[in-house]
Amino acid sequence: MPKILPIRILGDDILRKKLKEADPKDPFLKSYLPDLIHTMYERDGVGLASNQVGVDLRIFVIDPWWGREGAKRDPKVLINPVIHHMEGEQIHEEGCISLPDIYANVPRALKIKYSYSTPAGERVEAEAEEFEAVVIQHEYDHLNGIVFTDRVSTLAKLKLKLKLRNMEATARDGVNIRVYEDE
Repeated sequence: MPKILPIRILGDDILRKKLKEADPKDPFLKSYLPDLIHTMYERDGVGLASNQVGVDLRIFVIDPWWGREGAKRDPKVLINPVIHHMEGEQIHEEGCISLPDIYANVPRALKIKYSYSTPAGERVEAEAEEFEAVVIQHEYDHLNGIVFTDRVSTLAKLKLKLKLRNMEATARDGVNIRVYEDE
């Protein structure tokens, strides 16, 4: 049975780190990937990157549509993803499991072309647009130590400044883990 992994919150050093390449054949992934997927769903996310659970590997999971009416869970695991091309622009309100209760409009590319490795080690090339593209760009940023508030306008950042500063101030020795009441 997969377990829920502890969520790292802004102020945790790993959220600002560029993560290491992952080996799809690493035996650690056999138990880790189901835990990462399970944690994404249990925390009501549509994506979750490895550093958000304290793991220094270039991996994220997504399921942009699962919360929509009639949608079934269909998680996708992206190992060592690379965004090759971006075009157009869209603005969506974003939030993040690692920045609880903070939301802001973020400009993102409308369409992207990207590649990633599957857990079986196969390299896949794909395209995404609109909301799926937003989710992939958001999680990809995490792999490079970027959080969505880094991409908002100066005015939006000023409005969030106190909340962000207070969140980061709760870190102890570079670690900031959210404790949920149901655990």
